[in-house]
Order: sequence, then C-alpha cells, then structure tokens
Amino acid sequence: MQPKFNIDRPKVSDDEINKHKDFDNLVKQFKEQSITKARSDKSWWKNNYIKYAAVIAGVTVICTVTYTALFNKSTKEIASNDKTTTLKDQNTKNTKSTKFINEPFEKIKVNNTSYKVDNSKGAEIKHPTGSKIKIPKSSFVNKAGEEIKGEVEILYREIHDQAEIIASGIPMRYDSAGKEFTFESAGMFEITGSQNGEPVFIKHDKPLTVEFNSTQTEDRFNQYLLDTVAKNWSYIKRDNPVLPPQQQPPNPAEAKQELKKLEQKYLPAIAAIPKRIDSVKVVYTKKIEKLEKPSQPIKPNKSAGRPQFELDVDYKEFPELSAFKNAVFEIGSESTNYKPEMKDITWSSAEIEEGPIKGKNYILVLKLRQRVEKLVVYPVLSGNDFADASKKYEEKFEKYKTLQTKRLADEAKLKAEMEAKQAAYMAQQKKLDEEYIREKIRIENQKNAEVNASISSGGFANIISRVFTISNFGIYNSDCPRPGGTLLMNPQYVDGSTPLSPHTVYLIETERNIVYNLSNGASMRINNNTKYTMCLLSGRGVYTVSKDDFESAVASKELKFKTTKLGEEITDLYSLKKAIGIGS
Repeated sequence: MQPKFNIDRPKVSDDEINKHKDFDNLVKQFKEQSITKARSDKSWWKNNYIKYAAVIAGVTVICTVTYTALFNKSTKEIASNDKTTTLKDQNTKNTKSTKFINEPFEKIKVNNTSYKVDNSKGAEIKHPTGSKIKIPKSSFVNKAGEEIKGEVEILYREIHDQAEIIASGIPMRYDSAGKEFTFESAGMFEITGSQNGEPVFIKHDKPLTVEFNSTQTEDRFNQYLLDTVAKNWSYIKRDNPVLPPQQQPPNPAEAKQELKKLEQKYLPAIAAIPKRIDSVKVVYTKKIEKLEKPSQPIKPNKSAGRPQFELDVDYKEFPELSAFKNAVFEIGSESTNYKPEMKDITWSSAEIEEGPIKGKNYILVLKLRQRVEKLVVYPVLSGNDFADASKKYEEKFEKYKTLQTKRLADEAKLKAEMEAKQAAYMAQQKKLDEEYIREKIRIENQKNAEVNASISSGGFANIISRVFTISNFGIYNSDCPRPGGTLLMNPQYVDGSTPLSPHTVYLIETERNIVYNLSNGASMRINNNTKYTMCLLSGRGVYTVSKDDFESAVASKELKFKTTKLGEEITDLYSLKKAIGIGS
C-alpha cells in the first residue's frame, strides 16, 4: 500500500493545538491503546512485552523532551523583550468594540501616494521625501501563489511626527512581559499592493527594500511590523541606519525670515482695515446728525366748544405774554379744577408754561395771594381767523415736506457714500488676505520643494536612511520603547468655565516623537522637566492644551487644564501641527 501525503492540509487552529497539549492524557491514551492490543494478542504479549516496555519508555522520553523543549521555548518567547511585543487590553470587562487602527478625524488624514509597477519589470520608486522603494521584477503573486501579470498598484504613506501619528490612528502602545511601554518613533510607513481591487502578495524569495528617510538620526531604534490580526507589534531586528551622502541643506532661517517679512508687510495693513471701517461709520453718522431737521408746523386748533377766554393784561407789565396777545384760549378737558367763576377773578399774576403736548397746549398758571390754579389750555381759532391760520399752516406744511424730503435724500446719499467706502475697505481687506495666504503658501511650498529636492538628491545632515526588507505588506515602524512618566495625576479639563469630558486624550511630548493615548484622560503620568501639549476629542469637537497652559495647570496643583477648541477650518495636517505646537 502506497503512503498518502496531505500537502494541502488546512491550518490547525490555536484551539485545536491547545486541546492536545495535555501530556498526561497523551501518555494515558497511548498506554490504554497498547494494553488493549496486547490483551487481544497473546503472542504479542508473550514475545513483545520487552519491546512494549521499551516503547513506553522511549515515548515517555521523547514526549518529555518535546514537552520540555516547547515549555522552554514558550518561556523564552514570553521573557524576550525583542521577539514579540503584544498589545493588551487591560480592561477585559469593557465590551465596547473599537477599531484597532482608529483614525480619529473625518477630514484630517495621512494620505497615500499611488504608484503603478509592471510586475514583469520591477521598479525603483522615489517618494517625495527621498525614501526609495526597490521592487525586484516578478515580486508579486496572487492569493493562489500565481505570479501577477501586468501592473500592480502600490499605495504608500509615511508617518513622521506627532500630528501624523494621531491622525493615522496607528496604536503606539505595547506590552512586554506584562510591562506597558509607548513607542518613541523614528518614523513609520504603510505599504500595500493590489491589482483590480484584489490584494496581491510578495513572493517569499523576492522581498522589497524600503530605504526610509528619517529625521530622527539617533542609533537607538528597532524595526517592527504591526500584525493587525493578532493585534501586536512584532519585532523584526535592530535598526541600523545608513547615512546618506552629505550636502548643504536648505537654510530654514531664510524661509522663516521671508515669512516674517511677509507678515510685516501684510498683517498691520489687514489689522488696520476694521478700524478704518469703524472710523467711516463715525464720520458719516456725525454728518447725518448735522443735517438740518425741519420743524413740522403746528396745525391750528379749531374750537371744540369748551369755555374760552382771552388774556386781559398789561403787556408792558407782563411782556412775556405779548406773544399771546389777542389769542383765544380754550380750557382743556384735562383741567378738572376749572370753575366758571375763575373768569371773573382779577388775578395778581398769570404765567404761560409749555404744556403736556409740546406746541399744541399750554399750562396757564394763575395766582392770587396764596391761591394758585393751573389750567391746561389750548389756543384756538374760529371763523375767519381759523381759515387764515389753516391756509398759512398748509403753506408751511408744504415747505416742511420739501425740506424733509431733501433731508431724507441727503441722509440716504451720505449713507450710500458710507457703505461704498466700507465696502471698498472690505474688498481691500479680502484682497490683502488672499495675497497674504497665497504668498505664504508659495513660500512654504518653495521651502518644502527645496527640502524634497535636497532629500531626493542625497539628503542632508539631519536625514538618515533606515533600510527595511519587506516580505509582507503592512505597517512598519522604527521605534524605541519608552516607559510612562513617574508623576501620577488626575487632571480636569475645562472649555472656558465649562467642564469637559473627553473620550480620547493624546498626551504629546514636544521634544521627543512620542504620543501617549490616554483613553479618556482620567489619569495620566508625566515626567518633570518634560514639555507636553495635549489634543482632546469630545464628541465631534477637537480641543488642544498648549505648552504654557499645560505647565500652568501642573504648577497650580489644581490640575485644571484650560483647553482651546479648534475651528471647523482646521482640516489639514499643517493646521493641526500648528494647533498642537509642533509646526515649524
């Protein structure tokens, strides 16, 4: 009978392996099977009992050696700080599911760059940062192990600083032998391959080479690969960086000086415009107030049939009443104290004061010794006098309407001039804003282009190349594990005077490339003399804690951290870097 070899047996699961790890049960099962066979075969028992004992002893030795080797190997793997570093969720009771790679922002992304490679030819890709991806020909196969024909799409992105680490959502925490660390990163990259939407794989004997340009030049990092299935970082090897050819780097001070000159040119002019707009409003408001305001003539009152009287006074003795000479006054209904006999009294004095309705009625003050009477009176006309007065009123009212129309026209003209000047200033402000932003972007792009050109042509002093051998697509990292801080604190967060309860808190070291993900930030550990900023997520809001505010909160002992909410306009990595205080 020919033996059969199963060369495509399904992979044995971890549960199945663990089920058969019981050494005592294995020996017991073997003994029972052997004794049963021996009892059913007496000749075997008689002739082979020595062999049986030898086999039992041999199997025992083999199993013992194997078990010991496996146990020792397992122990070594657990004890090793380099071979495997596994991320653990300490809170096993928390059933809330979170993505392993969890990008926190909707708009702020670390974008991929797409490259097309003919598999039959291979390629050497030069990334804008100066990194190189070297792809041998015939490197890619499909899931069946068949060589890919045609073009393969390579997606590649790099993560260099704290803002990019946060935006990428890539976990930087890991446990080694039960002790938790956070990676200090010298840079990460993610590389994937596909054809027509289907993933491709790297042939085992045709690995890719990535010469990753890093600005972290220290020689103290290891290389890791992120296993997104097992959710752990796997140690690859110690990172041995390579110094690229040296050349004179672009001078960042020149770009900063150019930006400073740009600010001096535009920002004062932009800031002055709102004041000019307010000044225009003040000037034209005063001009409008100085326009002549015509007085509306008073319509003559026709007698209502109430008691009337004339002033019979010596106008030489009372010259102030001469304006009312020959005037007929009618007692107003308001004067409830009026009595008919008042007209027969010779009063010692009479005074006319302005009445409750200016220009329409008056208060007549009559005095006789201790008696004082005040009457609301109306000057009235009747007969021809009323007709003449009405005619004069109509003439005056027409003149009033003409003057009022002119005033309203002059006021409208002044308002139009004011609004035109304000609009001109606003247009000027918009133009200056656009010019400033355009020039700023030009200078920054020019600076970046010079840096990229320098990197592409060999790099400069603070760039180092870290060489990775890639046998699998995924996320690779050059890292140095760091323990947490020694000073434990329970911070409070406020937005103005309102308490803030973030669901995610990033503690950022500004002088080392480290981001600590503190979950909700209810507690954290820091080190004295280390500079920190923070980025917090609460609902859909994004908040920051500046270096100064962080230091003030720690120094005050109240541990109340003042936050600043980022506006909707922050939608790119450059703005995020500025906001958390790591931008150039």
